[in-house]
Parts: sequence; C-alpha cells; structure tokens
Amino acid sequence: MVKHWLLAAVTGVILAGPAFGHAKLRSTIPAADAQLRVAPESLSLSFNEDVRLAQLSLSVGGKAIPVTLDRGAPAAAEVTVKLPALAVGIYQVQWSALSSADGHVTKGSFSFTILGPATARMAAR
Repeated sequence: MVKHWLLAAVTGVILAGPAFGHAKLRSTIPAADAQLRVAPESLSLSFNEDVRLAQLSLSVGGKAIPVTLDRGAPAAAEVTVKLPALAVGIYQVQWSALSSADGHVTKGSFSFTILGPATARMAAR
C-alpha cells in the first residue's frame, strides 16, 4: 500500500512539474548591457508567462530615477513602463514580478548604457 502511494506521489510531482515553474524573464528592451546612442522612451520586460510587475527601480550613479507602475494593469507576458527623459549614463534596473500562474515572485536586475551621440562618435574612433 505504501509503495503504491509513494509511486503515485512521485508520478504526480513529475507530471505536475511544468505547472510549478516560475516566471522567467525572456528578454528586455533595451537589452541587458545594451549601449544606446539615444535614450529609450520606455522599458519592456518579456516573460515566459503572465506576471504582474511588483517592483521596478531605475537608477544611475546610485541616484533613483522615478518610474510609475500601473498597479491596476492586468497580468501579461510583456510589461512596458514609460521612462522619463534620460541623460547619458549607466542605468541599473531592478525588478520583481509576481507570477499569475503560481503566485511566486521572481526577481532580477540588468543594466544598459546611454552613450549619447557625441560619446558614440568618440568611441568609434
């Protein structure tokens, strides 16, 4: 009897495995480590499943840049946030997202650089 219960439990975990997967970040725009000549107007994060963005922070040189999250937005696989005008610099993005499928929180960070037109020309020399 115990063997049958154990076999059923193991089989159930194996078959249900994909349902317990956490949301994973697939890509971002701008991409991680991107070097841009022009500041982006928005930031997009694409996930493998629907999420609600719980937190998003943007900073440059340790200084926080205010961004507004739409807390009432429905869960989606792609989340886009409008950005304020950004100057030349290296920007750090930290985010956390709540999976609508399993309720787990996923976190991550990445950076991108705005070179500006003059800096980009100098770097090309």
